[in-house]
Amino acid sequence: MDSSHINRLMEGNILGVPRRYVASTVLVIAVKMILAASLYVALGIGSTTSYWMDAGRVAPLVQNEILTSGVGDAPRWAYIFVGWDSAWYASIAAHGYGFSDQSFAFMPGFPLLTSVLQPLLGGVLPALAVVSFAGGVVWVPVFESVAEHYTDRCSALACTLLFAISPFTLLFTTVAYSEGLFLLLTLVAWKLYLDGRYGLASVAAALVALVRDPGFVIVLPMAVGLLASKRTGLRGLMIALPTALTLLLWGGVNWVATGDPLALVHSTEWSGMYTLSTWLVSVLPSMGLQAVAFPVPFIDAHPLLPAAIWISIITPPILAWRLRRIDVCLSIYCAAYLAGVLAFGAVASLPRFVAVLFPLWLPVAERTPGKWLTATLAAVSVGLSLVLWAGFLGGLFVG
Repeated sequence: MDSSHINRLMEGNILGVPRRYVASTVLVIAVKMILAASLYVALGIGSTTSYWMDAGRVAPLVQNEILTSGVGDAPRWAYIFVGWDSAWYASIAAHGYGFSDQSFAFMPGFPLLTSVLQPLLGGVLPALAVVSFAGGVVWVPVFESVAEHYTDRCSALACTLLFAISPFTLLFTTVAYSEGLFLLLTLVAWKLYLDGRYGLASVAAALVALVRDPGFVIVLPMAVGLLASKRTGLRGLMIALPTALTLLLWGGVNWVATGDPLALVHSTEWSGMYTLSTWLVSVLPSMGLQAVAFPVPFIDAHPLLPAAIWISIITPPILAWRLRRIDVCLSIYCAAYLAGVLAFGAVASLPRFVAVLFPLWLPVAERTPGKWLTATLAAVSVGLSLVLWAGFLGGLFVG
């Protein structure tokens, strides 16, 4: 990645934006669009009824009605991006939280933004797809700028591209899930912190908490970093205030609506998707070697999911430990985030949870592979992303 072509690519601006940021973003957009177009043609979504359009195949759950009943109204291209939890976000955006108590398991930021924009974008499904796709692209240059804070431009570019097209990151920052928006706002918050704009960073962190429930953890490395400095110690106490107030407000809304201020924790249909501790204590002793595949009786899991779960268990702690040499505060952030998802998150969703933990990719920037190995890894990642995406659209649980 240190050839003269790459060096020339990184020089200059396009409309005031560094060319290297434009290049990485355009490349990621191209990959996403090529995969989407390939699946649109391969699955015949333009002319036939795909899995998430077919009421006979989709589980008859209240949140899924918006997918199957809207087939005649929503543009067919939108169905390249929707499935599984997309139905929850679409239903909340269209009907509010009152249609199901379980809807309170989802934070309001993503569906609220979708609801505001749906009149402009032609309905709830296309709005959901556009908002998630946009968030899943704009984070790319922000991450690259953050990576450049810790390493050289060339390594940052390679790291950014490998991160963006890694299979689970590429998939879940493209389909209609909240991961793209979550990753964007998390990176914006950290970038503002690095730039010393602590007030705006605290506001951005509060917005992250409104998109996904682990979002509040981003204030931890900010507070630790500020408290460690005699000059900024007091700001460390204040930077978490907007996030705390936001979560208290949302808890109050939950309390009024459901009678339970912790409805976010208690309202979920996925309680049967055990945590890692449950797997260790109950599933492994009872199932033996069969437990290696992390079976969940009521879903059809993607064949690649068990391997992805093991990678998500083993690799992140190693990278988080290496990260301490780059930024101790971010290492603490990763440790807290991982502890939370391992203790409380569904083990079958670990690859998706880990896919948006951006600091784990910073150690990769220290030892970026050569250009041919990078190209090989990129090709494999894109191929796996296509396989995962096809399974997602076919009703297989991917994360």
